[in-house]
This record gives sequence, C-alpha cells and structure tokens, in this order.
Amino acid sequence: MRYATLAVGAVLGVLGGRGSAAGPQPVATPAIDANLPDCGIQKTIDVVAAAGGGVVRLPAGRFVLRRYLYLRSGVTLEGRGAATVLRLGGPEHRAAVAGAVASGSRRIAVTGDLRSLRPGDIVHVWRNGPATHQAHLKAMTVAAVDRRAITFTEPYPYKLPAASKAHVSWGKVTRLAADAAKGARSVRVEHARLLRPGEALFFSGKGDMWNHHFNVAAAVNGDTLALDRPLTVNAKKGVPVYLGHCAITADGEKHVGVEDLAVEGWAGPPPPWGGFRLAAIHTVRCSGIAIRSVTVRNWPADGFSIQAGKDLLVTGCTASGCRGHGFHPGTGFTNAEFTKLRSIGNGGDGLYYCWHNVNVNVRDCLLRGNAGHGIGGLGNPGDRKNLIERNTIERNGRAGIAVNGGKVSENVIRRNVIRDNSAEKPGKYPGVWLHAAAEDARAFTVEHNTIASTLDKPTQWVGVREQNGSYRGKPTTADENVIRGNTFRGHKEADVVAVGPKTVVDQPGAKVVRPASPAPR
Repeated sequence: MRYATLAVGAVLGVLGGRGSAAGPQPVATPAIDANLPDCGIQKTIDVVAAAGGGVVRLPAGRFVLRRYLYLRSGVTLEGRGAATVLRLGGPEHRAAVAGAVASGSRRIAVTGDLRSLRPGDIVHVWRNGPATHQAHLKAMTVAAVDRRAITFTEPYPYKLPAASKAHVSWGKVTRLAADAAKGARSVRVEHARLLRPGEALFFSGKGDMWNHHFNVAAAVNGDTLALDRPLTVNAKKGVPVYLGHCAITADGEKHVGVEDLAVEGWAGPPPPWGGFRLAAIHTVRCSGIAIRSVTVRNWPADGFSIQAGKDLLVTGCTASGCRGHGFHPGTGFTNAEFTKLRSIGNGGDGLYYCWHNVNVNVRDCLLRGNAGHGIGGLGNPGDRKNLIERNTIERNGRAGIAVNGGKVSENVIRRNVIRDNSAEKPGKYPGVWLHAAAEDARAFTVEHNTIASTLDKPTQWVGVREQNGSYRGKPTTADENVIRGNTFRGHKEADVVAVGPKTVVDQPGAKVVRPASPAPR
C-alpha cells in the first residue's frame, strides 16, 4: 500500500510568515473599543496588512464580537493565551415549546418571556436533532403573540414531539424585502432595527461557493443596509437574513495565522446549528495557514472549518462543546497537519473529513465523547492519501473512525488507540467502520492499532467492520482493504467483520467473521 504524508516541518516550510524563517514580524496592538462590533480590532488588521503583514497582538481581556474578524494576507492574530477571549455577541431570545405540536399547526404554546416579540417579527422554530442537520429549522412570521403562545401567518410544516425539546428563537433573523443582485452594495430587509452599523449578517443565494454570502452592515438607513463589500450571490425577496458570524474568517488570503487565544460561544442550549460556514474559525480558498494553541468552546456551529485551500498547520488546539464538528477540513483541501488536538464533547464528529482531502493528516490527538464519530467522513469521494496516526479515539457516540467511501483511497489508519465507542447505541457502531456508503470503500490500510472494548457494559461490540452499501440505488462494496497487526480486546461480537473477497486480514488469534451475505445495520 502506497501513501504519502507531509511532515510538520514540511508544512511549516511552506506557510511563510510566523511559520517560516522569515525573521521577526512587525507587531501592532489594537486600541480596543468595546462599543464597536469588532472591538476596534479589524482596523489594525487592515493597517498591518497594508504595510506588508505582521502580527496583530491582542491584550488580555474578553472581547465581545458582533461581527467577524477578517484576516488578510500576511497577518497573524495573536493573543495572550487563555487570558484573551473572543466572545460571541449575546444570544437571541428563546422560549421552550410547551408540549407536542402537530404538523400544520399555526399556533405554538411556549414557556418563556415573549414581551420582546411583536407581530411581523420572524421566529425560528427548531428542535434538537442530529448536529449535522438543520433540525427542522424554519423561519416563521408572527401573526399574533400573547403571554403563552405564538400564532403564525402560515402553518408550521413539521411535527414537534414533546421529546424533541423544541425551542423558538427570535431577534437574529429577518428577511430580504426585495431581490438582491450579485455585485450590489446594499440590500433591503424587513427588520432593519435588528442590525446596527458594523454588525454581520449572512444569507443564501445563487452564485458563490455553497450558495452562501456573508457581509457587514456598513450603514443602516430605514430598511436599507449599505454593505461592506459587494454581493457575491443573487438572492430572492423573502430569503431569511441571519444576524450571525464566524469569530475569525478569511477567503482567498495567503500566509495567515491565529495563535494563543480562546473563542467562546455561550453555555446552555445552543441556537440552530450554523454549520461549517459559521464556524468559530472558518477559512475558504486560503493557503499557508497556521493555527496554534487556540481553544474554541461552546460555539453554535463547527469549531474549526478549513475549506478549499492548501498548506495548513493546526496544532495544540482544543474544540469542546461546539454544536457541530470540532474540526472540519474539506472542499478540496491539500497538505495539512492536524496535530496534538483535543476534540471533546462536540455535537458532531470530533474531526470530519469533507470531500477531496489529500495529504490531510491527523496525529497525536485526543477525540473523546463527541456525539458523532470520533473521526468521520474519511474516504468521502476524493479523500486520498490521508494518515490517521497515534490518536486516542474513545467514547464517541458513533464509530471511532467512520469511512464512507474511497475507491482508490490509499488512506492509512495506524497506531491509534480506539476504544469504547458507539456510546449512542451499544453495538451499532464499530471501532473502525469501513462503510461503502457514498461510493466503494477500497485501498484502506488499518494496521498496528489497539482497538478495545473495556467497559463493564460494552458499547463497542466490533473492532473493525467492513460493510457494503448502496448510493442512489446502485450497490457499493467494501473490498481490497488491508487489516493487519492490530491488537484487539473485549469485543463481544467480533474483532473483524470482513465482507470483501480481496480484503487481506492478517490477524492471528483475532475473532474474524466473513459473512456470506452481510445484513445491513
């Protein structure tokens, strides 16, 4: 089996700026103004970038952001470790749904303070669900409100079981009041009073990557928002406009960095999941990225989302309590090292591989207690030559490592400790799941791992499972993989379940099952 790796030193060599031997960098400290949506930080980033790059050094303190900080080429944002906290602006108003709601209902009883809600406002109705879905999120228009119930102008199309712990929320969503064309520098919205100049917003339309656009309200004049930059999408009247943002983002920039700081959402029930596009740190089409010693906690989306670029080092970072995935590389990312990370108790996967990752390696990390897989999505169409090595992956809700395709993957899973996963439902998910879900799962090497079930009430019943599947009505197969030299302990069903006739299993003494016609699980 051939595979390629990119060592940490090699990544550092291509990062430039703080990651290279370029010499001392100019340092600037922003004049903090807590009354501004960006606390006065963005101006310093822009000035340093215009001067050729350098370090923007934040002082100790808690800085409440009502917009994203946009990194520019050559700039590293640096804090004072745990003493520097970038905090998400206050949460929207929320009220719990009182009891079950039938599909098609126009009136929903709630428990909570509704005094700030008025007819014509937009309310999100949402229920808890898988972190990787919008959980039946829908924007509804308020027709009437009393102390205990909200009446909508249209029926809510989903049912809300009492067990779903559904909520309504408001104060952070409006709608476009007119069509908005790509290239425009302003938009009209229904509830401009929700936005102050300098605050961030996002909405969907056709024309940009993922049909998604984010911007800043440079000025508010009646129902018209003047924008910080031209629209990159065409959007229709009535599209929900969300008041929300990343903490730190960049698009198409080179040699950017974030170091030695914390990013914080808020504790308690999270708002509707913002996905990877509103991750605490979210870069798109960037190259030469270095993220060191950054902690993200309780963010209402992914912790770290790195999309569509090349040459990345993420080291010494922590993601905990985030609504989505802890770490999320994808959309054609090439050459990355995720090292010495902690991804704990997130609502999605500890780390999620999302389509067309090449040489994106995960080493020496702890992925524990996440609601999804410890590492998920590996082999998504286009994931190639990735290495998962020397990690501890334990007590996650689903599989320790989940593969969902990879026809000629050359991905290697080596020298990890993978134990006591499938906490969501004992026996449902294995330690390593070679699942042909989106396409065939082939050319994986699983070697020299310790894969174990150690709990008094076992949850991880199988060590490594190959599984065939289907995608859009066509069968997919798991085959031609190599499973060798692993140490297994304590699995009540099997150490290895192999379905591929060409899969090599070199596991003397292990309990190996080769079912003739494996049933789907």
